[in-house]
Amino acid sequence: MKTILVLGGYGFIGSNLLNYIDRFKQNYYTVIVFDKQYTHPFGLKFNCVSKVYCGDFGNRQDVDIVFEENQIDIVFHFLNTTVPATSADIRFDIESNLIATIGLLESMQYHNVKNIVFISSGGAIYGDSRGIKHLENDNTFPLSSYGIVKLAIEKYIWMFSKRYNLSYLILRLSNPYGPFHYSSKQGLINIALRKSIQKEILPIWGNGSNKKDYIFVEDFIDVLIKLIEKGIHNEIINIGSGTTHSINEILEKIKSIEPSFKWNYINEKEFDNMTFELSIKKLRSFLPNYKFTLLDDGIKKAIAWLTIN
Repeated sequence: MKTILVLGGYGFIGSNLLNYIDRFKQNYYTVIVFDKQYTHPFGLKFNCVSKVYCGDFGNRQDVDIVFEENQIDIVFHFLNTTVPATSADIRFDIESNLIATIGLLESMQYHNVKNIVFISSGGAIYGDSRGIKHLENDNTFPLSSYGIVKLAIEKYIWMFSKRYNLSYLILRLSNPYGPFHYSSKQGLINIALRKSIQKEILPIWGNGSNKKDYIFVEDFIDVLIKLIEKGIHNEIINIGSGTTHSINEILEKIKSIEPSFKWNYINEKEFDNMTFELSIKKLRSFLPNYKFTLLDDGIKKAIAWLTIN
């Protein structure tokens, strides 16, 4: 059984990973959670969690103690203190994410922990697609500090792999949606669904024509575990559904389920990518027959979860 450390284990992606392990992989992984609080913000409990460390990711001592007290096989780095909308405070973004992650990598090197999975950004890394399906080796032109910091972290992970034989898997994730999503700042589909259920008007930046790739979060976790168990490492991989949908298309799908749902268009945000599309050709080379959840089915599953949580 492998011991994995999940940084941000009680967040959106982390909660889905813990839930997945509870359902399918309890005999394969035991989990140590590092988060800003000891208990899940919504009181959830996961059987796979053996220990929880509460601390400040930017404090090297808080991170070091985890490695001192445990033998970690894989670090899952899901922590981020900003989203594109809040990364305008560039100094905070750099200090709390980039500098903190360098501290993590130094701790891993000192304690001889050799495996890391980092969730990067498929949307913020490349910049506007403008009809291009981005490959992993395409040029990168981030429009926000959030994207620049994600890209810088990728580069430092690569540097540590060359200097200290660190094994990495960097996943450039598109827009995940689905269960365990609580943010009011990022995640169009879940925020829109919550607004529709609460009979509130949703503000939409721009005219709604932006097209992006959306992936059901349970698919992402399944893909992540499959890549790890196939031994895929030292790779940067785009992770998306392989299809794009406009905001207007998504809103109309939600309205067909919740007819009272309403939204308003307001000025677009300068830090948001108008359109982006990821090529998942590389992902398909590792998982050629993987079937992603269709958007209609994913929305229905997300609504079903929201109505009981």
